Amino acid sequence: MKMTDVHCHILPGVDDGAKDAMETRSMLEMAWNEGIRTIFATSHYDSEMGTGIWKKRKEALEQTRQMAAEISPELKIASGAEIFFSEKAVEELEKGRIWTMNQSRYVLVEFFPGEEFFYIQRGLQTLQYKGFWPILAHVERYEELMEKERVRELAFMGVFLQTNASSVIGRNGRRVKKHLRCLLQERLIHFVGTDAHGSRHRRPLMAECAAYIEKKTDREYCRKICRENAGKIIRREYIHV
Repeated sequence: MKMTDVHCHILPGVDDGAKDAMETRSMLEMAWNEGIRTIFATSHYDSEMGTGIWKKRKEALEQTRQMAAEISPELKIASGAEIFFSEKAVEELEKGRIWTMNQSRYVLVEFFPGEEFFYIQRGLQTLQYKGFWPILAHVERYEELMEKERVRELAFMGVFLQTNASSVIGRNGRRVKKHLRCLLQERLIHFVGTDAHGSRHRRPLMAECAAYIEKKTDREYCRKICRENAGKIIRREYIHV
């Protein structure tokens, strides 16, 4: 199955992901071999970085796209960012100073892993009030969201939820794997990403993850969260769940 990685730190030399072009190329080759055909380049961003970083990131994005095309014209790189939530970041989003997902209303957003549920919920609502469609990065990482009822509440609010492929197959422990299995079986996950930071750190593992999801749910849902929903980001369409 052809898949899309909606969360990847693949741009060379811009954050704690790929340290240089050689590492980016290795990541691209690994992604291709996993069956990934579109990658969202979601480098970290927080408002303390300022907005001057985007020129360098645009250059890194073009360089990565060129390398991807050398592997195959079918391998595409979409723009994006993993945005650490703050009120200032919301202001910068409103002014168009931060990359959204493929220049759409979708924004990939993260919080401190130990953040209180109320703050996470309020932050996501703030983004919605401003007209954005928030995707909560690696939902399994937040201790306050290890209660399924709270995840369900966010999903019913219209928040989209992303999980890491490595977590689904148990690389972050049995407790997390069991929790994610429950969320998947209740269809509360909307996207799977690698959150890869290099060719060795958090490897793609998308093919193994997809096989697991299909086994525990069904093929149709697996296709939705590993490819089809991401296709709607590319087309800037709202996902109705």
